[in-house]
Order: sequence, then C-alpha cells, then structure tokens
Amino acid sequence: MIRRWLIVSMAALSVGVATGRTEAQPQYPSKPVELVVGFAPGGGADVAGRLIAAYASKKWGTPVNVVNMPGASGITGALHVLRARPDGYTLMMDVHAVSSMLFAVQSDVPYKMDGKTSIALVTLDPVIYTVKQDSPWKSLQDVAAAAKANPKSFRYALGGIAGVASFSVSQFLYGAGVPVPETNRVVFTGGNPALTALAGGHVDFAGQQWSESAGLIGGKKIRGLAVVHPTRLPGLPDVPTAKEAGFPSLDVVGWQGLAGPPNLPAAIVQKWAALVEEASKDPAFLEQALKVSKVIAYKGPDAFWKFQEEELKKYLPLATQIGIRK
Repeated sequence: MIRRWLIVSMAALSVGVATGRTEAQPQYPSKPVELVVGFAPGGGADVAGRLIAAYASKKWGTPVNVVNMPGASGITGALHVLRARPDGYTLMMDVHAVSSMLFAVQSDVPYKMDGKTSIALVTLDPVIYTVKQDSPWKSLQDVAAAAKANPKSFRYALGGIAGVASFSVSQFLYGAGVPVPETNRVVFTGGNPALTALAGGHVDFAGQQWSESAGLIGGKKIRGLAVVHPTRLPGLPDVPTAKEAGFPSLDVVGWQGLAGPPNLPAAIVQKWAALVEEASKDPAFLEQALKVSKVIAYKGPDAFWKFQEEELKKYLPLATQIGIRK
C-alpha cells in the first residue's frame, strides 16, 4: 500500500515538473482536521479518538476535532470518510467493528475493507472475561466446567451480535468443548448494558473490553477471571492472563486505529504515523491511556494493514461456526 501512495505522490510531482509549476503547498495541517468516530460518544472508539486528537492538536497547534457519526454499526461514519476528498482533513477512527469483524460477519458491506488508507494502529482494548462479584466460579476452568455440565442453564451476555463479545465468548466456549448452540446468549445494545446485567445477576458470564469492564471491576460489582493480553493489566494485578488461566489460544481483542480515504498522500500518512509512534513513547500519553483503560500498541501503515488481514482470516471461520455470517 505504501507503494501505491508513492506512485500517486510521484505522479503529482511529475505533472508539476512537466508543466513548470513550482507552487508552494501549505504545510499540513493548515486548517482543522475532522476525525470521524462512527459511534456515539463514550465508547472505545470515541475515547481513543479523543486521546489522539488532543495529542495531535497540541503537537501541531491546529485543531483535530472528533465528530461522532453513529449509525448502521459504524458504517455511516466510515462511508462519510471513504467518500471524502483525500487531502488529510477528513479521517476516521478505524476499529474492529467496521473492519475485520464486520467483514467476517457481513458479505454485503457497502465498501471494501481495502478501500481505505490504513495509517496506524493506536490502541488495543483487551477482552476481560468476567462473572458477578459473588459468583461461585473462581476461574475460567470453573466456567467451562459449569457450561459443559449444564449448557441449557448457562446464560452469557453479548454487547451486540457481531462484535468483540460475540467472538470472544464463542471462541472461549467452543475451545472449551461447550455445546454452544444449547447455551443461552442474551444480546444487549452495547457492552455497558451487558455488563450491568451481569452485575445484576441477570446473566452468568461476559467477555467485554477492558474499557467497558474496568469501572464495574473496580467497584466490586463484577470479577475478572482472565484478560486476553500477553501480560496482566496495570491496576488489575489479580486478574490472570488467558494463558495463565489455561486458555492460551484465546486472542480476540478490541482495537482502534487511524484511516483515511483511498489515495491519501504518502506524506500525510507518514506524518500521522510518526505522530502516533511518538505518542506511543510519551509518558504523559501513556498515563492518559491507562486512565481510560487502553493499551498503547502502535503499528505503522503496512503492519496495521497486515494485522487487519490476519484478523479477517481468523474471524471468518469463527463467524460461520457461530452462525452469524450473513
């Protein structure tokens, strides 16, 4: 993809040389940038967007404004950006829900997954498997045993039929040998209501993102059994990793990155990628990310795109197995 951007940039340069024009281009960004989040304020994409927008605004002295455009599970905002002029002034928070997971679930998405310019991965939002605080289940092994013994009475919450929770819980249950079609899944409109139901005892189990679970875990309303991350999370030293819990193959994770319209100039892509890389090493930025339960995980343009391709390969067969592929 870098090669494509360079071809576009060199072609533009060739035209300028051939016509004898040497017009000076304004330094980017020379006006406010619109960073579109295809979901409502307060969610994982919105939080990550505001983190990087604030950093860029301060660094460049030019506003980067987060604009929430919820609708059609993030598709509305994505289409707005993908149809925008490729000048770097309309970008989006690219997340699992409008990329790898969406394309694993839907065959009729109104845009192509590679019909964008991938810029950088910014943050990860690890999945935490949780139960009610006073649940008799003390480990993922306990949950697996109970679900296998009596699947028809096993109730688990999903913050949406085709998001992180659906993939994370299904991956765990199938991997543990649970007869998933016999279990009871309860679908909510988002991670927060799903976890609220868990805290209230209306369901038995959930697998949602850290940013959604942290408050209820800290408030002793729900209890973390395992986190899908190579190491234990800061602030949750008692929650083991999935590998420590005996399930090393669990690897579903939420993520947030930056993307733009197709044919975004390479210079703009690299300027943003460099900014995200710089932020990923900034102690103040890392501290801010920790406060909102995010893991900084920079990947540049090519690595970010390859990451998405690998995710799609992983989620396609899982979506079919779950029965949510459309």
